[in-house]
Amino acid sequence: MFEKSITVNVHSADEVGRHRVVRQLRSLPGVDVVSETPAVDILLMGRHDADAPGRLRRLARAGRAPLVVIADELGETELMAVSEYGVRSVLWGERLTPGRLSRAVHQAAGCCPREPMSAALV
Repeated sequence: MFEKSITVNVHSADEVGRHRVVRQLRSLPGVDVVSETPAVDILLMGRHDADAPGRLRRLARAGRAPLVVIADELGETELMAVSEYGVRSVLWGERLTPGRLSRAVHQAAGCCPREPMSAALV
């Protein structure tokens, strides 16, 4: 289905949530989880993760890879930061499926046409 192999790094303060997402990513064809020089960074923003906005800011400013956010919820401040920092996709943690995760990763890597942010938040 996808011709290009994409490297992904997952950032999270919640190790259980991180392992859940890594497990889903490893099941996707053409996606490899790495710790160095990824093509796409994924940030998990948990409901009780007080430093998630700071981690978002640091990853976005580092500019090393396009960023996908998986969030439990986003307040107004976080939603503005997501827009300001050029996050490619936002996925809701409770509605995360392998298909949605695959599309977000491939779109962030430039393999697929991008959808408007409003479509990604639905």
